[in-house]
Amino acid sequence: MMPFYEFLEEIRPAVNRRIGEVTGDEGSIDPGVVPLLLRGKRMRAGLLLHTHAALTGRKAPTRRALDLACAVELAHAASLILDDMLDGDILRRGLPSHHLTRGTGRAVLDAVGVLALPYALAAPCGAEYVAMLASAQQSMARGAAWEMLGGSGLSSIELYDAIIARKTGCLFALAAAWGAMAAGEDEDVVAAFADFGLFTGKAMQIADDIADLHAPAAGVPGRRPGSEALLLQGIAGEDRTDQALAARLDTEIARAADRLGDGARQRLTPGEREAFGQAVRDIVGLTIAGGLPPGTATFQVVRPGALVYR
Repeated sequence: MMPFYEFLEEIRPAVNRRIGEVTGDEGSIDPGVVPLLLRGKRMRAGLLLHTHAALTGRKAPTRRALDLACAVELAHAASLILDDMLDGDILRRGLPSHHLTRGTGRAVLDAVGVLALPYALAAPCGAEYVAMLASAQQSMARGAAWEMLGGSGLSSIELYDAIIARKTGCLFALAAAWGAMAAGEDEDVVAAFADFGLFTGKAMQIADDIADLHAPAAGVPGRRPGSEALLLQGIAGEDRTDQALAARLDTEIARAADRLGDGARQRLTPGEREAFGQAVRDIVGLTIAGGLPPGTATFQVVRPGALVYR
């Protein structure tokens, strides 16, 4: 199988082109929103299409798989607009945050408009796909609410795990599950890939939070601390903070790779299972590389997908 970081480069133009078609169809989206929707690494779409390609042996995605990949990316994009408003972030994908350029009220309306698009793409696939998307978005909203308001009776570690599972993990789980479903797999295989996606998303969010802890914006007035603050609380008292963060990240990467065990063993060769384990490391490496300012990190990417602790 092609390394995941190379696969992303292969599929990104097709995903962006299809998103451009969807957002430009009969003026469904304000043109001012489109530049935001056409940016991004496309890791969620990549995971869906990587899963689909592995299970079907197809080099090019079907139209259904491509539309589902675009649906998860558009759902993610809508959540970013709202997250940036809630967190007080000033930059997104190299540009000023959407609510700063459009105004808060307009940004809310834009997010609602974008949220409709994933459902339009998923609906032709059937009611099950629509229900799964709705469930994922409900989980994302609950995770964001817990991040803002806290969860009663949970320790910092438990709350952090619950937040990242819902806020980030559930959309990765949806992507991997949809990739298997679009390939025509049975429930056991779909469930195994959903579980794999969940833990992949959690690993990605830990990597993103580590980057946030090292970022200059971490102390900017008006910026609300996010899940990275809970991550730091969860390792309080450790002698070496970065080593503790690296250990937490390594644990989640290993958990993700273990998920493609019994449920998907009959559908994947050992080499393919290892390729999916490497895909998690690629996602983590790309997240770290894109979020850490030069010269400030003890985490380094020595090549695409290869993360080391210094």
